[in-house]
Amino acid sequence: MGINLGAMIAPFVCGTLAESTMAVKQGATIMHYGFRYGFLAAGIGMVIGQVMFNLLGNKYLGDAGKYPVSNKVKKADTNNGAEEKEEDARKPLTLQEKRRTLVIFILVLFNIIFWTGYEQAGTSLTLFTEQSVNRSIFGFECPVSWFQSINPVFIIILAPIMAGLWMKLSKRPKGDLNIPTKMALGLILLGVGFLFIGIPTLTIAGDSAAKISMLWVVGIYFIHTVGELCTSPIGLSMVSSLAPKKFASLLMGCWFLSSCFANKFAGFIAGFGPLQIFLGLAVVAIAVGLVLLSLNKKLAVMME
Repeated sequence: MGINLGAMIAPFVCGTLAESTMAVKQGATIMHYGFRYGFLAAGIGMVIGQVMFNLLGNKYLGDAGKYPVSNKVKKADTNNGAEEKEEDARKPLTLQEKRRTLVIFILVLFNIIFWTGYEQAGTSLTLFTEQSVNRSIFGFECPVSWFQSINPVFIIILAPIMAGLWMKLSKRPKGDLNIPTKMALGLILLGVGFLFIGIPTLTIAGDSAAKISMLWVVGIYFIHTVGELCTSPIGLSMVSSLAPKKFASLLMGCWFLSSCFANKFAGFIAGFGPLQIFLGLAVVAIAVGLVLLSLNKKLAVMME
């Protein structure tokens, strides 16, 4: 929630400086964006954040994260009291740990596909919003950068609702949806979002002057945000709970490495036309989501 609060405010500050306040205009046309001032504002914000962390960290975080966890783990013994046992770092992984690790790597592949589509928000979707979306509200033209605040706003609103939904489902006799099912739903929603905006895009194909309503863009951000809430926090929780203890940090790194590949692929895909991107990703995301949905029982067994 804290991260997304910052993500909601930042585009208004940096985007307004770059597109409006410090931009050089000739009439209604922007001749030169004030990007340097947007970057400056971001840099100042990060410095302030670092200073606040250094000044307030000890007060609110205490010793959390300051010292490495000892290899010695204390275990209570009802007969002999507390005794210390040395963890064997060379102990081979159990069959259960190997299966769970394999599940993590399998879901990493599906995670790459999700973020490849999702990261179009900062590339092709933003360019499409600038060129083909009517951004006028009562005579005021909404800066393109402000649309980057839509996702964090929806995150802040929907995260408690989604968390409540998972809690409610967990109280059913058959329990909550399993992790692969939730991630499959995230992929399917990703595809539905692209299909949602792909339909109006078809209606203006070939007409460079035609523009669609910004409600379509708000709609895709809403659908993708629900998909993100079915994928991102679920995936992080999954790695934390499934990873063997001695490889927990490494496997969490592998999970985030999937974002590296996803952003590379996302940049490549962003070079195609809007229709190719939106409809192509819609088909791929929904198809891959259905594949993961078909594998959910097998993966759930491997996860135990």
